Formats: sequence, C-alpha cells, structure tokens
Amino acid sequence: MLHRILSTPIASNLSLVATRDRARQIGELFGLDDLQRTRFVTAVSEIARNAVQFAGGGTLTFLVGDSSEAGNLQCIVAEIADKGPGIAKLDQILSGVHPEGKPGIGLPGSRRMADGFSVSTALGKGTTVTLEMLLPRDKPRLTLDKLSVLVDQLTRRKAQTPVEELEQQNREMLLTLGELRRKQTELEEADVRKNEFLAMLAHELRNPLAAITLALEVAGRSRAEPDESAGTLALIGRQTAQLSRMVNDLLDVSRLTRGKVDLHSEVARIDELILGALEMTAAEVERRGHRVTTLYPKDVVLVRGDVARLKQVFSNILHNAARYTSESDEIVVRVEASEKEVIVEISDHGIGIEPAMIPRVFDLFAQASTAIGRQDAGLGIGLTVVKRLVHDHGGSVRVHSAGIGCGTTFVVGLPRVYELLPDEVADMTSTPRQHAQRILIVDDNRDAAEALEALLAMSGHQCEVAYDGRSALVAAEAFRPSVAVIDIGLPDMTGFEVARGLREMARGKPLFLVALSGYTTPDFRRSADEAGFDHYFAKPMSIDDLYARLAGLPET
Repeated sequence: MLHRILSTPIASNLSLVATRDRARQIGELFGLDDLQRTRFVTAVSEIARNAVQFAGGGTLTFLVGDSSEAGNLQCIVAEIADKGPGIAKLDQILSGVHPEGKPGIGLPGSRRMADGFSVSTALGKGTTVTLEMLLPRDKPRLTLDKLSVLVDQLTRRKAQTPVEELEQQNREMLLTLGELRRKQTELEEADVRKNEFLAMLAHELRNPLAAITLALEVAGRSRAEPDESAGTLALIGRQTAQLSRMVNDLLDVSRLTRGKVDLHSEVARIDELILGALEMTAAEVERRGHRVTTLYPKDVVLVRGDVARLKQVFSNILHNAARYTSESDEIVVRVEASEKEVIVEISDHGIGIEPAMIPRVFDLFAQASTAIGRQDAGLGIGLTVVKRLVHDHGGSVRVHSAGIGCGTTFVVGLPRVYELLPDEVADMTSTPRQHAQRILIVDDNRDAAEALEALLAMSGHQCEVAYDGRSALVAAEAFRPSVAVIDIGLPDMTGFEVARGLREMARGKPLFLVALSGYTTPDFRRSADEAGFDHYFAKPMSIDDLYARLAGLPET
C-alpha cells in the first residue's frame, strides 16, 4: 500500500529547482544514502524536465509504502504525470534508440538510475512515469504516526534558492564521486580475489586430475588385449579430458583478465594451425559422428602468433560446434585471405543461437538456456578465452546465427604476414628409442606418484618415489638419479629447493630435472628456470610428452 506525501506542480524550467529540492528532502527524511539520493534526484529531475519540454508541464506526486518490485521492502515513489501528446515508439526510446526529434531523452537514463520504473502513455492522452527507490532493508516499518511526523517536518522545510540548489548539487556530486571511487576500489579488490580463487581452484582440481589421467594410462597400457573394461576406461578418459578442459579454461580466463598470458610469437601456416586444432578435437568430433570439411586457398597463407594459443582458439570453436550439433552432421572450416587479413569461418548446423544471446556470447560465464536437458553445458568460459586471445593477436572474432535450430558460424580474422617460416621442427610424433633412466619421482600426491612410477617402469626405467622434499634428498644420496620429476608444491619445502639440492648433489654429473605443477604462471616458470629445471609440465601431464623429453638422453 502506498501513502501520498505531497504533490507539486511542474510548470516551467524554474520549477525544476523546487522539484529537485523536494526530491532531495524526501530522500534525506526517509533514509536514502548519498548515492541513492543523487540517483533519485537526478531521475526525478530528468522526467520532470521531459514533462516541461514535451507536454508544457505536469504534476509531481511523492508517495511512500511497499515496493512493487521487491517483496517486503519499502520504497519512495515519484509519479510524474502530464497531459501532453503521449510517447510514440516507447519501446524504441527505452532501448536508447531515439526516433528523429529525440523525444524523452531522460527515459533510458532514469530507468537505469531508479530501482523500479514504469511508463503509462497513450497518444493524445498524456504520460505518467513512476519511479521507485528502495529504502534500506534495516529501515523500520513506517506506521501512519511516523509518516505524519515526517510529512510535518517536510512541510516546515524552507525551499532552496537557485544558488543554494546549485551549491547543493556540487556538494552531492563530490560526495557521489567519492562514493563511486570507493565502490570501484571494492569491485577491483573483489575481482582480484575472484581471480585468485579461480587460480587456486584450477590448481587444486589439477592434482586429482593428474592422478586419474596417469592411472588411466597405466590401465590402458597394461592390457595385453582389449577386455570388457575397455569401454569403461574410454568413458572415464573422455570425462577426465572434459574436466581437464574446464580447468584449463578457468586458469586461462583468470590469467587473461589480469593480462598475465605471455604470447610466444612465431610465423605459422594457417592450415597447420587448423590441423592442430582438428587433432585436439578429433575425439569429440568422432564420438558425435560428425565430419569436418576444410577449404583452403591455393596459396600458402601465413600468420604471426603463439602457435599453441591459436590452436586453442580454433579448437575451442570446433569443440563447441561438435558439442552443440546434436545429430551427426558436417562442420565446415573455410579459410579465405585478402592482402592484409586471413579469415577463418567455422560453420555448423547445430542448435544455433537466439538473437538476444548473440551480443553476449563472448561474455564471461554467459550461456544460453541451461535447462536440465542441457547436459553438455560448459562453464561459459571457452568463447571468452577465444575473444581475448584473438584480440591479443591483433585480430577480431564475430558470430552469426539465424536463430535456434539454424546453426552457427564463427568468423576469426587475423593479420596476414609475408615472412619466412622457421626451420621445420623435427617430427615429434615418432618417439626415438629411449635409454633406460634412473628416475626419482617426488610428489606428495601418492596416487599420482605411484601411477607415474608404474608407467615409467613399463618402459624399462628404474624408479624411486619420495613423497616430500627431505625424503627425496635422502633417497637421491643412494639412488643417484639421472632424471627427477618433481612436484613444485610439497608439504615441507618447495620443488625449487629440491631441484637446487639435487643439482648440488649431482656435482656436475648429467641430471635432467622436470618440474610438475598445477600452477603455470610466468612467475612459476621463471622460478623453475632459476632453480635449474630443464622442463616444466602443467598437471595433468601427458606421458607421451614426458617420453618425448626423455628420448635422446644418454644411457645411465
């Protein structure tokens, strides 16, 4: 229920001074804070100005009572009514797109400043705009007796002169600016805490994922012939890969939002980048029965960028295309090149994107419907990573869709370059013969350590396992390892300290040190280099990548 406080006519621009004064007095009496009061006064003033400009005046009525927008909360209401021509194309005006002549400029802004907003209008019959501003939650319920006392105080207040009103506005602007700066600082601190939480979450999730991944490798490589468990192991492998993908996206978006991603730039063929992305998504595409068609220009097309990150861009888009196309279908990758730009279009015939969602599709955590039937919904991070990585490469990305059920096309544009390609990298797919190594495994995650030991033993390596730093240094005295795989986060000392200790004990003898960690920030990698590590792996580690690093080491 609403109770009327007072009404005041709006007849001219001069009356706007009294309008703002009354709105401010009511805000003060009913307990609005400085920022709320400024928003309320500004919104009322803008709508009152519209009434004067487009309707020759009107009436402003203040009320107080229960909010129509939020249950169990009280509010102040300002109702501005006029008998003007009404507002044509109201929806268009409220969206901020004003027809010729620009009527009602204050409507969209006032709508954003008020806690509640409604407009009633009819052509030739006038307009009524209602603004609500919520009172603080701890404000006691207003009884009729309390209300009459406040109204009595209001009627006894002296009206401000135009000069006093201007001075008051200046004071409020300074107060509001200070409040906005304080809130900005709070938001920045909250953002830092959010990023720290994401980084810690990704790290903590990587530890169990590393153990699961290595255990699956052990199970897969130890079976002489396929058996009944093959399907189950394959299922666990797919789900683990999906979890790993989500964790990597979490960590990537945390680093990207803080500008912490280092790009290692080199010249690359666009077809090889796409081939790499197709290899990364092959399992998902095959599982869903899709086929991928690639269309390239006749000439070799080059771009400059971080090869791993650009493959990630295309694989994220391809992964979405495969995941959100429910029936077996075709995904088309088309590459076109102009003199200055390379365009990559990735099109699918999947569920499509509703028009309202397209402007938000690259926003962090933005997703379309996440109903129970959407069991494949991700975290809403992958496309944010895509946009930021493409932007960091000086490119652009956009999306097209005719709507739900009409498929989607992502268009990535990258600057074209005309430089010489670097020397061909040796083919890493055929792993050279490995000499048996004496490998010290240092990891406080016993499951991961024992699974890695089992895998390495299968390849003929001799292993020793330690679960903390001190035990590792003691074991190394007798074991004399030629290789050490060391987790950075140990319970008693850091992996960096262990690495330095092992280097000192080796006294110049060959020792290949591998860092293993859930943290992959540049600071950690720099510390690993300084500690003497030869390579840095992020969890979960690919055993094939480790074998590739061990290949070529001298026999011990």
